[in-house]
Amino acid sequence: MELLKSVKSNISNILFVLLAGIMFFSADARTLLIQGLMKTGLYNADAPSSGLEISKTIPADLTFRSEDGELLTLSDNKGEVYFINFWATWCPPCRAEMPSINSLYSKIKNKDKVNFIMVDVDNKIASSVKYMKKHAYQLKVYSSESAIPENIFNGTLPTTVIIGPKGNIVFQHSGMADYDNAEMLNFLNELSR
Repeated sequence: MELLKSVKSNISNILFVLLAGIMFFSADARTLLIQGLMKTGLYNADAPSSGLEISKTIPADLTFRSEDGELLTLSDNKGEVYFINFWATWCPPCRAEMPSINSLYSKIKNKDKVNFIMVDVDNKIASSVKYMKKHAYQLKVYSSESAIPENIFNGTLPTTVIIGPKGNIVFQHSGMADYDNAEMLNFLNELSR
């Protein structure tokens, strides 16, 4: 009987060490674990009330370059809404929230007025585009062409900022979140009317 307990204990210890090793060395395993935690609702991104303004100052020259070379300067497109996500392919929390962002994007009613800008902070556009295609995400990858002020992105990955149609920051979240919820969908659809 003692031998059986000892064998069970050793097997469970070995399995624990294997699982911990997989989590430590595999970004895909960490991503799956984080996605599982996100599904519990612990990491929902709560949309603010529609009148909220976090900051009225975004630089007039805030510019991004798309994966196909197109330049996008936010000040040139007043009246539009920007969902900007700063991420990297090596970042498990970034990868974990990507399915929820893609799902949110697919549900937006007024897509011509709501722009999703997925900013590759490493400026490795080719690998980011490859990652998006591999996972069949519809999101377009951008790189930053201008300095990003700290009030928009302070280096924490992932970070999401939503710029309203008046050019003001109406939402900002550092860290991973599940954006595929009714509150966030209604918030973006309301902003784009």
